[in-house]
Amino acid sequence: MLVNNRKEWLKARQKGIGGSDAASVLGISPWKTNVQLWEEKTGITEPEDISEKEVVRFGKESEAAIRQLFQLDFPEYQVSYDEFGMIANEPDCPFIFATLDGELTDGSGRKGILEIKTTEIRRFIDWKKWNGQIPDYYYAQIVHQLLATGYEFAILKARIRERGEYG
Repeated sequence: MLVNNRKEWLKARQKGIGGSDAASVLGISPWKTNVQLWEEKTGITEPEDISEKEVVRFGKESEAAIRQLFQLDFPEYQVSYDEFGMIANEPDCPFIFATLDGELTDGSGRKGILEIKTTEIRRFIDWKKWNGQIPDYYYAQIVHQLLATGYEFAILKARIRERGEYG
């Protein structure tokens, strides 16, 4: 899908299911139910603009730095990025698409996904979601992206900040 700016990207997102919608479709998103997502996709309700929320801004603004750190830590991968690039599962399922935080190519030419997450740990229960695993809602997003792109692998790079008291 050829998209040139944020306005076009938001409009194109309405035409299918993106990676960040995957957990909602499955009913495992902590942020949006599958009914809310359906109402948004069918035009019953307008999607909330979350772009100015502090955590969203922090995540978006830190992506470039995290992508650069990933490149320094893992020079065996070529990393590319297209802010508004949408990869769709054409022709089988054109309504399944992904906008990647990074596109990876390894030394043998295999294509992969770089998924970047920033999160805060405020309570013990938050740590439990990350204890030796990827939280289910992020895992769903990555599996969706693999389906949309047809790529062979994915790497999650997470920046976890600790705040609050837990124990």
